[in-house]
Amino acid sequence: MMSKKSILISVLIIAIGLTLWNFGFFNRYNYLTAKADIAKNNPQIVYVGESILTPADLNKVSKKYGFEIVGLGCTLSGVEQNGIDIYNSQINNYLDKLNGNGWKSEYTKEIDSLMKLTNIPKTAFWIEKNGNGHWYNVDFMHSHKNNARISIFDKFGELITKGHFILICPSDEIEFMGELDTQIDFYDGEKIQLKSNCYLMKRK
Repeated sequence: MMSKKSILISVLIIAIGLTLWNFGFFNRYNYLTAKADIAKNNPQIVYVGESILTPADLNKVSKKYGFEIVGLGCTLSGVEQNGIDIYNSQINNYLDKLNGNGWKSEYTKEIDSLMKLTNIPKTAFWIEKNGNGHWYNVDFMHSHKNNARISIFDKFGELITKGHFILICPSDEIEFMGELDTQIDFYDGEKIQLKSNCYLMKRK
C-alpha cells in the first residue's frame, strides 16, 4: 500500500506533467525550444494558417531582421497553439533587443510592399531608366501589331494605368509592336516612349 508521501509525490508529478503538456513543452515549439533556437542563432516566428505569401517569400524580408518564418497548417490542438504562442513571445522579446524599437513597423511596411508585388502578373517585365522604372504587362496585343492592352505598375505593385495603347510613329518611319520588353524605353506618365522615334499613346 502506497504511503501518503508516495501518493503526494505521484500527484505532484502528474500535475507538473499536465502543466508542461498544457503549455506545449512536449511539442516542437515552446519556451525551452525558443531559448535553444536563440542560443543557436536560429530564431523563428511560427505562422499558423493560410497566407498570401509563402514562408520563402516572407523570409526574403525576415532574414534581414534576424529570424525566419515557419508556416504551419490550420489544424492544431490547443496545446500546440499554447506552445507556439509562448515560443513566438520569447522570440519577439529577443528580436526587440536585437533590432531596437520600431523594427516591427519597418518590417510590416516591407511585407506590405512584398504583398503588393503579388498583384503583378508573372508575365510582366521590368524596365528601368535613370533610376526610375515600371512593371509592364501586355494583356492583349492586336494581330495587326499596332495596338495593345497594357497594364503598368510601379515598383511596389500599385497599378498606375491600364488600357489600350496605340502605336504612333512619324510618317516616314514604320514600326510594329513586337517584343515590347525590348522596344520600350520608359513611361513618362502619359505615353510609353519606345527606343525608336515611336511611342504608345493610351486611347481616351
